[in-house]
Amino acid sequence: MSRRMWPAAASAIAVAALLGGCGLGFGDEMIGSSTATGVGAGPAVPETATGTGQAAGGTAAQSPAGTGGTTGTAGSGSTGVTSGSQAAGVSEIRDGIWDVGDAGQVNFVVSQGQLMLQSSTPASGWQKPQPPVEQPNQIAVDFSEPLGTTWSFRVQLSGSTMQITKQETIAKAADGSYPVGAAGAVAFISSGSQLKLMNVAPEGGWSVTQQQSSPTSISVSFKQGAGTAQFTAAMSGNDVTVATSQQLSGPVPAK
Repeated sequence: MSRRMWPAAASAIAVAALLGGCGLGFGDEMIGSSTATGVGAGPAVPETATGTGQAAGGTAAQSPAGTGGTTGTAGSGSTGVTSGSQAAGVSEIRDGIWDVGDAGQVNFVVSQGQLMLQSSTPASGWQKPQPPVEQPNQIAVDFSEPLGTTWSFRVQLSGSTMQITKQETIAKAADGSYPVGAAGAVAFISSGSQLKLMNVAPEGGWSVTQQQSSPTSISVSFKQGAGTAQFTAAMSGNDVTVATSQQLSGPVPAK
């Protein structure tokens, strides 16, 4: 979207302090996608629904300009996941197959009031740094690649309400404009050991609810109905770690 501590890949640690300073946890007003772009983001493309669910209003996940799938050596069972915008956001509450950025796919179902993980398959060049977490009320899957990018997928079930979150964390991120799921885009530059926020551009129907900038950190929050999205950038030395996330909560779809 009280939260338990999820297992996280090492590349996400750099933004933990920044998120805590904003009063945000992984399941609190954050989620989304991002891949570094030059100046702007490409057109919005809706995510293809696979499974049974109820769509939430809002624009679709946004694709960075010139972004393609990651290539590399795949392990057994690798999947041809859709790269870019179709896999970045969370626009509906449903079970079934979900693309998680360009990192892989997660398939889960809701049965008799419990979550059941069916599969979690990394795309070519990606791996699972630790085994997925599967419990009746929560699922957590992480995918990582050697260049330092991590995608995380979270599902939490509380009574008749389900919360789905996607987050991407990029170590040693470049200057540029980063799409934040379906919510908009945030652009920044770095000079020496300082960050500078250049632009915040919400998509139609989304509003900016929080915006903070300092020489070493940037934080921007978006909201639309039950959906939230978060952008953070944190500088350590000359390296910048960017995290974007999008989250949606809603009733469990009837079957």
